[in-house]
Amino acid sequence: MSNTGAPSAISAARFVVSFDHTAPAYFSELSGITTEVEPAEYIAADARTGAIVHTKQFGKTKPPTVTLKRGVDGSGAIFAWHVMCREGLGAARMSGTLQLQNAEGAVQATYTMFGAWPSKIEVGNLKAGASEIVLETVTFTCERVEMIPLVS
Repeated sequence: MSNTGAPSAISAARFVVSFDHTAPAYFSELSGITTEVEPAEYIAADARTGAIVHTKQFGKTKPPTVTLKRGVDGSGAIFAWHVMCREGLGAARMSGTLQLQNAEGAVQATYTMFGAWPSKIEVGNLKAGASEIVLETVTFTCERVEMIPLVS
């Protein structure tokens, strides 16, 4: 197969989140990075013809979210951070990075999260006596998210 110069798709084996003054947290699944601008519909009348003109413009932006899953590690650090958010403490907003790493630990992509905080934590489907790993899903809400391009 020849190299056409086209970028190849990124694959990741783990996801590492690091925030201001905290130890890195490791996740096994990235459910999504969501950033959205809602369309706003404007209706106007053409001054010359009186015809109704419908246009779509950039509307309200929604705060970006990053949703990750991992096995519960028992540290409680992210849950304690979530409690700070519930109590409305301003120090709960932190900036940090999300790294997508391959199996060897090489960084495949990096995203910077600004003013992030854990807005939602879910500990999922548990059954007594089951030998399954207990998973937690963490949703970080951010002021903004930026991708840092890899330099090859």
